[in-house]
Amino acid sequence: MRVLDVGCGNGDLSRFLAGLAGPDGEVVAIDRSEEALAMARVVESVQGAAPIRYCRAELTDALPDIGQFDAIVGRRVLMYLPDAAAALGRLAALAKPGAIVAFQEHARAGLPSASGEPALHRQLYGWMWDTVAAEGGDVTLGLRLVELMCATGLHVEAAHCEAVLLQTGEPSFLPSLAQAMLPRMIERGITTAEEAGLDTLDDRLEEEHRAVGGTIVWDLAFLVSARRLAR
Repeated sequence: MRVLDVGCGNGDLSRFLAGLAGPDGEVVAIDRSEEALAMARVVESVQGAAPIRYCRAELTDALPDIGQFDAIVGRRVLMYLPDAAAALGRLAALAKPGAIVAFQEHARAGLPSASGEPALHRQLYGWMWDTVAAEGGDVTLGLRLVELMCATGLHVEAAHCEAVLLQTGEPSFLPSLAQAMLPRMIERGITTAEEAGLDTLDDRLEEEHRAVGGTIVWDLAFLVSARRLAR
């Protein structure tokens, strides 16, 4: 299969797709960030995987001449576009008749949820989603992804929602995520370095999780898979 990875970032998904497509396939991976593409290009390809061609592209503009595809996929990309519907329409035009078009997006959903009150987790969740909103991201897109793809003329075959869970006693990815997002939070006036308290955040989150006990439902990821029907 010839596969397009939309918003490929450092190429993690692109390399996974290359393994699925096999040596007779091809993956074209596009992203707006030259820095991300540079990181993706230095990772060696895996034997038996499809070749990957990394290209810079702005999804808000006309797409480069990269041909037609048997599958088009993307993860956490449409929610950051000013006009996701227009971008999806341009991408769908690159799909061959019968091609798979699948996107995974997130949405703000009144989380986190737990058996007790995870106040610190809720505060951190709010900071992160407030940052995405302040940057112009669509914090409800995951909830409207089926509707969006249908409006583009795609035939939706499957829609799934997957919860991101935090378990007691297991290492949490939240401190690393907070550290990565903190410059953006500060830039948008969401919080300060002092308020975030990264030096103690890991311990405070772990202590709160022990206090509330059980599983914390942190986030929701929505996956919608569709096909472009033959005309």
